[in-house]
Amino acid sequence: MNSGAQIERLAGVMAPLFSLRTREDAAIGDIAALRATVDFAAAMRHRAVLLLPIDETSPGEASPYSALSVFAIDPIYIALDDLPGVASHEIARVREALADVPLSDRLTIRAARRVLLEAAFQHSSGESRLRAEIDEFAQRNRYWLEDYALFRALKDRFDFAPWEHWPENLRRRDQAALDRAKAELSSVIEKYVFWQFLAHRQWLALRARARDQGVRLGGDLSFSPGHDSAEVWANQEFFNFDRTVGAPPDAFNLRGQHWGLPAPDWDHIREKDFSLLRRRARHARELYDFIRIDHVVGLYRTFSFGAEADDGGAFRPSAEPEQLIQGESVMRAILEEAGTTIVVAEDLGVVPDFVRSSLSAMGIPGYKVFRWEKINENTAEEAYAPPGDYPEISLATTGTHDTETLVEWWEKADPTDRDRILRMLKLAPEGSPDTELPFETVRDAILAALYASPSRMVIVPIQDLFGWRGRINYPGTVSAANWSWRLPEPIEDLAENSAAGGQIPRLREMALKCGR
Repeated sequence: MNSGAQIERLAGVMAPLFSLRTREDAAIGDIAALRATVDFAAAMRHRAVLLLPIDETSPGEASPYSALSVFAIDPIYIALDDLPGVASHEIARVREALADVPLSDRLTIRAARRVLLEAAFQHSSGESRLRAEIDEFAQRNRYWLEDYALFRALKDRFDFAPWEHWPENLRRRDQAALDRAKAELSSVIEKYVFWQFLAHRQWLALRARARDQGVRLGGDLSFSPGHDSAEVWANQEFFNFDRTVGAPPDAFNLRGQHWGLPAPDWDHIREKDFSLLRRRARHARELYDFIRIDHVVGLYRTFSFGAEADDGGAFRPSAEPEQLIQGESVMRAILEEAGTTIVVAEDLGVVPDFVRSSLSAMGIPGYKVFRWEKINENTAEEAYAPPGDYPEISLATTGTHDTETLVEWWEKADPTDRDRILRMLKLAPEGSPDTELPFETVRDAILAALYASPSRMVIVPIQDLFGWRGRINYPGTVSAANWSWRLPEPIEDLAENSAAGGQIPRLREMALKCGR
């Protein structure tokens, strides 16, 4: 079980890996950019960096929640300077070619970086010492790597067709067909193993560097593998392909949200003691110091739709007692595999009270998003909950990757809401008219209140620390603007920027003053 005593009181930064930027950039944030971000966070006395999933996605896919594998680090994140056998002038050529390519053009970015990865793989074949290290890595990670590397090789063979369109014997994983494919595709399989070896070697070195600076790395455990993924192909018995996961209808989505994920077959998953979830948690603890469980309510009760056009969807399990039993069984399995790694629950949206009570009883922090925490809602006494009243076992923040940034939210806020916030923060007297204050004053007051709160963890989107406008995702939309935001300037230059540079010492002082 998570223990309150194990969760340090700390402040941290949230940013997707792809959003990071450095002076030696190649169009997307990578492990080298994360190294610079860890240094940046440590300089601000922010002792945690939380990322979105770093799982491999298909070539043009932008969403980190639509992965080809929930175990594999996307090779697009491999730091280029650490590629064995690749000359510096080749890396410089790729950087120059990608200088003006936007992050939304992932096909171009991936293709250019892949040229260097291919060169590194060719070099590795003649390195006996490297070969021994690769073999050791492959054996240690066999529980996921073997299926993943074969899956990726087969995706290449069949021009990226979904696995359900492959020949029947491969689709249904006939052992003789799998053995033939392994023999025929051995070189391609070795390549994908090698790229994962590189990614994980760089990552573990980064984690050691972060640990030396007192910075914890956090990762997001997405709710489910995507339909066309190595894990679904390799574990078909755990999924009900007649149903797809989503969210129930509400005022914003009258027909509900259809996410396209295969519905979990919870009965079979339970019979096998949550083995796939256990493997995922075990792998996550090798990469992270804390894990954020995405859409945690779905582990208690999964909403899914049938294939019929008029299917309104349903929860599985359907009754609260069974939902509680299932959810706690799942969370206990994750906690057991996580060991000393802290587990945090993303408990946002429509979440029944019994789920939050259950998480609290297990010592699992849930989210407290400042703009959504209210008391006496829909009454004349409605007000924003003071962060000083947040529970100790919680993660406090200003927003998520799915919300508008703090500055955008403040500019659009209703005057009544603004007045409530200013009074709660003691920035305006009781009953005052809409007080006009610079956003920076409001921003810092909100941050100071969150940092001073009892919440053990305060992890804020990097945009909100500095008052930037860039939004990460617009839920329910498909657009080049989604998953394409990047830092406005290199992370190394922020201290020299007059606006950001002035904020850095204030953030450090807030963290120190509040014992974080």
